[in-house]
Amino acid sequence: MEHLLDSLGGTLAELPGSPRKLAVAFSGGLDSTVLLAAICRLTPRPGVRALHIDHGLHPDSRAWEGHCKAVAASLGVGFGSLQCPVEPVQGESLEARARAVRYRALGELLAPGEILVTAHHADDQLETLMLRLMRGTGVKGLRGIAPLQPFGAGFLARPLLAISRQDILAAAREWDLEWIEDPSNRDTRFDRNYVRAELIPRITERWPAAARTVGRAAGQMAEAQQILDETALADAPGDPDRIDCTLLRDLSPVRRRNVLRHALVRLGLSIPDTRQMDELLRVLEVRRRDARPRVRWPGGEGRIYRDRLYLLEPLRAASPQGYSGEVSLARPWCGPEGNIRLVSGTDGGLPSNWAEEGFRVRFRRGGERFRPRGRPHTRPLKKWLQEAGVPPWLRARIPLLYREDALVAVGDLWVAHAAAERADNRTGWQVQWTDHPRLS
Repeated sequence: MEHLLDSLGGTLAELPGSPRKLAVAFSGGLDSTVLLAAICRLTPRPGVRALHIDHGLHPDSRAWEGHCKAVAASLGVGFGSLQCPVEPVQGESLEARARAVRYRALGELLAPGEILVTAHHADDQLETLMLRLMRGTGVKGLRGIAPLQPFGAGFLARPLLAISRQDILAAAREWDLEWIEDPSNRDTRFDRNYVRAELIPRITERWPAAARTVGRAAGQMAEAQQILDETALADAPGDPDRIDCTLLRDLSPVRRRNVLRHALVRLGLSIPDTRQMDELLRVLEVRRRDARPRVRWPGGEGRIYRDRLYLLEPLRAASPQGYSGEVSLARPWCGPEGNIRLVSGTDGGLPSNWAEEGFRVRFRRGGERFRPRGRPHTRPLKKWLQEAGVPPWLRARIPLLYREDALVAVGDLWVAHAAAERADNRTGWQVQWTDHPRLS
């Protein structure tokens, strides 16, 4: 088992951080049991503890947790666990749902400075790429399982990707380890189990080096994706959520798509399907200044304003028409348009006695007129918002603060000139507006 230990030790030595503190995602199955035992055999041994997540999907799951705790104790490592039941979600596989819940829970269990380590190996990489090929994934998906990636405030590492399942099983037998056999892993109704049980044996029988060569291909795809990412940044530098349409129009369709996919990934938004992406590319050709085209897809949308493409999450439902709320020094305001509190600032804010009494929170109905502090004239609020470049779809979502019937503040953009004149020179209360889409 020298090959496994040498490979693992070399990979762990390249991880960031010193001294290295590792948290092993420990299911108690064959792979994670060998990983935990192997780490404990390394010299010098890094700081390590085992983390177990119980989804409660099997009647014996509590017993499995006890087994994992006992194994950790026998190896002299710390142990942490969480009960995380998985609720089915329509349109999402139970397997995918459990994985998402598990990683979120592991992130919560991580201590500062720890690196989460999982037992994914070369055969897992082969299975993953086979599945993604069947789903029609692109270059990004064909990178396969990443050996190291950001995770929470730290990193997620897979140090066994160069090791085969056969080598892992051999190590478990040589070290006389005991592990849990989850019967659900044999259920070929799950895609991954079907690939593992039915396809991979036939592939490796014909091509014994398949896992190694596919792993090499995944590395090449990772390099290709890096080139695509660097090209996207060069083609459209700047904020990914506001892209200059003139830059996009100068690109070939292929490079436009690359820019959009890269921007959406940076923003954490879902990627539209082919039809929706084609529609998004078509609206880039709309050049009328008054046009406001919009393309929507599950989890995202694209809008054009002043020849810029805005990529954003679908907006939350707004407060009902005619809504009126309250905010004061003692009472913050919270709504679907964000949160408001009054904070002490410099001169030119809202008067102290006004802030103590409080304000009504309303939204645009049309026809409002306003004079911001330091401006010489009163104009329609619409004109001030246009001048500030606030996109039309956000203007009706800006909280307006009223004192009686007088508009005294527009979100955190402006305080009324009359209010600022009345404010104490030492303390002017400012509007702090948070948890809302960027306005410009």
